Amino acid sequence: PIRQQPSPMTSDRSARPVNSAFSRRTLDAAPLASAFEREGYLLFPRLLTRRATAQAQRAASRLLRRRHASVPSGWLLGLHQRNQPEPQRWVERIAADPAVARLVRALLGGSRPVLVSSQLFVKRAAGRADDEAAPSSGEVPWHQDGAAGGYSLAIWLPLDAIDPTGHNGGLAVLPRLHASGRLPSEPCEANAASFDRIQPEALAGHEAT
Repeated sequence: PIRQQPSPMTSDRSARPVNSAFSRRTLDAAPLASAFEREGYLLFPRLLTRRATAQAQRAASRLLRRRHASVPSGWLLGLHQRNQPEPQRWVERIAADPAVARLVRALLGGSRPVLVSSQLFVKRAAGRADDEAAPSSGEVPWHQDGAAGGYSLAIWLPLDAIDPTGHNGGLAVLPRLHASGRLPSEPCEANAASFDRIQPEALAGHEAT
């Protein structure tokens, strides 16, 4: 999420990365903020325009092809940061879009949002290894983001079509889990990515969606 001031963006509406339906829906963000507070997540069928999605897909492919051999391909960090060899301005454009900023501000209770982290995470169906340029990051266990404390939000944008069965790297959530606060966890290594896994007994009674 959101913690470094994004650079000013163009006022040319034709260049905006989010689609008009998302922009209209967030004009009154209060009901969305209420749903988020209750469930712990929001789902938008199509946040980006097709043009912005295609741009992000091309940029991600370039990053994976050009990465240094020492950089794990499954999880690239700090995409938007200016000290990167190729800062990904498209990430800033999404974060700084007025509709996105309006929604995030409402979800943060009126606090001014800033971009603190941007990541490219590669996930594939278990057992698939047909693309050596971008191997999967492996299975991701149930975990809670924001372990360092404070209040942050994550915007997850799939760049590929997600299989309805959820078997090709889609994101699963446990609604209302946030109401339980910070749950006990334990270290878990997942290939290139390292996560703290929520202890199984702490998940009793929660159903994924």
